[in-house]
Amino acid sequence: MTLPAAGNPLSLSQIEGEFGGSGAKSLSEYYSAHSSVPSIGNAISISDFYGLSDNVSFSFVIQGAGGAGGWGLSDGGSGTYSASGGSTSISGSGMSTQSVAGGAGGQNAVSLWYDNSNRNGQASFYGAGGAGGANNAPSPGQDAPSSSYGAGGGGGGSDAENRRFGIQYDNDGAGGIGGGAGARSTGSATVPSGTTITITVGAGGVGTQVSGSQGRAGGSGASGYATVTYGGVTTTYTAGTHTRTLN
Repeated sequence: MTLPAAGNPLSLSQIEGEFGGSGAKSLSEYYSAHSSVPSIGNAISISDFYGLSDNVSFSFVIQGAGGAGGWGLSDGGSGTYSASGGSTSISGSGMSTQSVAGGAGGQNAVSLWYDNSNRNGQASFYGAGGAGGANNAPSPGQDAPSSSYGAGGGGGGSDAENRRFGIQYDNDGAGGIGGGAGARSTGSATVPSGTTITITVGAGGVGTQVSGSQGRAGGSGASGYATVTYGGVTTTYTAGTHTRTLN
């Protein structure tokens, strides 16, 4: 519990109860016990501990990364899957690890050439996914906008069947399915003062294309995202691993 505010009685035994120890004899045992308490070699007094707590609370938002869009083909089909987005997590001593999954990668070359309704990447909480490639045109899927954290990439385009005198003389192409959006979660936690938390933010699935002239690349998913709000200040984090010590 938080120690009494200024103007109220505060004793060494109360400080001991909050910051630990047994039978404390002097305030010097609590140098640097909190970011507001002086370090060794400096003057220290009871008043330095008014309103302090050995625990700190913070809130967070975590967003998984978007999956890549499936690639398309101008002829033929596939059914394999493109790369999924990375998961995003926050962890630290004294709290349960919180994690959300990245979006699934889109299926490759299964979307009928005349139907692009499933080629756009799935939108996330932060914005739209990448646009899918056109049907009947050799166009790739688009990457999800970087500001659409967690959105999926667009599926690659396809090509129409070719007919001459009413006779089909090549196979229909097939487009890629748009990538899925990552999951999102919000929450809060209380940890001991001085705890270092680790924020790991997933990268978006990278769009690729099958080798050769038949391929229509899928778009890449957007990066994951995280925020930590502590002491009234919100800090944002994108793809990578980050650490922060909360005092």
